[in-house]
Amino acid sequence: MATDKQTEANRQNAQKSTGPRTAEGKARSSMNHFKTGIDAKSAIIPGEDPAQLQALADRICAELKPATEAERHQVDIIVRCDWQALRYVRCEAEIWRRSMEYSIRKNEPNPMAEGYFLAPKNLGRLDLRLEKNERLYNSARRELERLQANRFAAEVFEDGAAESTPQPAETEAPAEELGSNLQNAPEPPATPSQATDPTPATPKFGPESASGPLGTPDEAPPKSA
Repeated sequence: MATDKQTEANRQNAQKSTGPRTAEGKARSSMNHFKTGIDAKSAIIPGEDPAQLQALADRICAELKPATEAERHQVDIIVRCDWQALRYVRCEAEIWRRSMEYSIRKNEPNPMAEGYFLAPKNLGRLDLRLEKNERLYNSARRELERLQANRFAAEVFEDGAAESTPQPAETEAPAEELGSNLQNAPEPPATPSQATDPTPATPKFGPESASGPLGTPDEAPPKSA
């Protein structure tokens, strides 16, 4: 179960997020809507209009947008609490009316005060029911917010994981095809060291004659005395 800090963090992240971004996430989010499970005909008492209860349930469901059975259960509790609150308000007014009518028939100078003294226990019990109903309503709202924050955070995480999934690498060519491509590839151009040297070759001569390079006889070394 998530802690209060985790729930609050998920709620803040959900408010900052723009929602699902992938096509799959948007399609899933568009289907996330459950109708309330309230049966308007069986949840009313004489004097109440089932159409009003159904309209209330539809408005609350459209506002809170439950997307799972657990969320819908909390929405149903909220609808019942709202309807019970309206019922208790009417009940309180009826208690006051009957008590004051009795006081008026007795010609009491202060029919409202006398009416309260005539029905203190009934009004006290009704106050307790109203307080309990409000606590149940607030508890259902907190639980619904926790469920929706966790669900929304999970949907955003799944969309982010789907977007970051790497695409499959291209299939490498077979070894035979690679060998064929290497054989048919053109030969690389010759390097400068392999190119023909334009400088004319130096002519080669045979052994020099005794006359020297210019054809004159070499002078004999002087004789010593």
